[in-house]
Amino acid sequence: MSKSTVALVKGEDIQANVTKVFDLLGGVENVIRPGTTVMIKPNAGHAEPPETSVCTNPEVVRAVIREVRKANPKEIVVAEAAAIGCDTIECFKVSGIQAVCDEEGVETYDIKRDKDLVNVAVRDFRSNISHVKLPKRLMEAEHLINLPILKAHASMVFSGALKNIKGVVQDKVHMQMHQLNLTMAMMDVWSVCKADLNIMDAMRAASGYSPHMPVPIESNMILGSKDPVAIDRIACEVTGIDTSGVDYFNVAKEVGLGKYDLDDIEVVGNTVEECFKQMWIPYIGDMSTRWPEYDVRCEGGCSSCQALLAINMEELKAVGEYDKNAGSTVVIGPQNEIPKDIPDEKIFLHGNCTKKYLKDHPNAYWILGCPPNEPALYLTIQRKEVINGMGDQEEEIIRPCMARDAQVWHDYVFARAEEYFKEHPDAK
Repeated sequence: MSKSTVALVKGEDIQANVTKVFDLLGGVENVIRPGTTVMIKPNAGHAEPPETSVCTNPEVVRAVIREVRKANPKEIVVAEAAAIGCDTIECFKVSGIQAVCDEEGVETYDIKRDKDLVNVAVRDFRSNISHVKLPKRLMEAEHLINLPILKAHASMVFSGALKNIKGVVQDKVHMQMHQLNLTMAMMDVWSVCKADLNIMDAMRAASGYSPHMPVPIESNMILGSKDPVAIDRIACEVTGIDTSGVDYFNVAKEVGLGKYDLDDIEVVGNTVEECFKQMWIPYIGDMSTRWPEYDVRCEGGCSSCQALLAINMEELKAVGEYDKNAGSTVVIGPQNEIPKDIPDEKIFLHGNCTKKYLKDHPNAYWILGCPPNEPALYLTIQRKEVINGMGDQEEEIIRPCMARDAQVWHDYVFARAEEYFKEHPDAK
């Protein structure tokens, strides 16, 4: 079996980095045919400015546009479907991507507003999503370039090429993916909408409590590969992320999407050792003892729910609700035992796999989702009402609460970051 190639380039000049990545992969003409339509899919899911590293750096988008143009395509389109409850056009504007596209004469395309959809069958589906409605325009484009930013992620531990393709679906499918099994659903979407090439923006990688409160680090890297699994694996290697704590790699291996084992990946350009930059990833570690004031039960919990547990427990501290709710029992994973003498009103069940505990504790707070909405746990503990983050709750509760808590959460995260970087100065 042939190895998957991952180009890895380090330097401060974004255009030079991107050009070298394309050259190392055989040149843009090796990927893009003349006279074709090229869709470029950045990460522009939230309305945050470039300096936050929430979205793909607009200058990386510009550099990729200029490289693609060398292949003489018929048209280049930058496409995105922003996160649930977010407006894609606003995200394009605030992220700086709209301005770059205007300057480069490239159209931006809001996938969420397109009503001309095709019901695509997902053959051998794993997540109960047997069909996915995708825009006809997206499916008819001859080429798709996946352009994620490298970041820590609350519901995935790590986000790169594999997760970014989730942004080709509209809100209804997006919600369905979370309600069923997001990791499997991601692989199902990849099976019907596979990118020709993945270019990863790791110029200022997002460490910390990303995606909503990242702490950017000066990593100065661009990665590229046709294999989304291989590029994500090398992104983890070059930033010190323990891939055993990222469950979706196991699922990708199950479905045979790409190469995961390092022996099956050839890194060209710079070496991992030359580029290594330790990221602060607070989503990985022992969850059962990290918050001793709470009864945390997490046997069998997946990495997604463990990551969400970490961010939600820290958000409780940030907003002053942690001590008020000490003594609560928080459950993730399907392999726990919950004593019957624990009062139901003290029990918070996180995720679809914990629904079975309602048999013995029918009045416990059960939060659906696989995984649930990112802030659902801390809001449920705080408000004493189940916050699933589906439908109207997104607009009426989730977004307003996130906006209300944004500043205090920012101050808390960056204080934690300062402590971390004092102990690990090379990670800043």
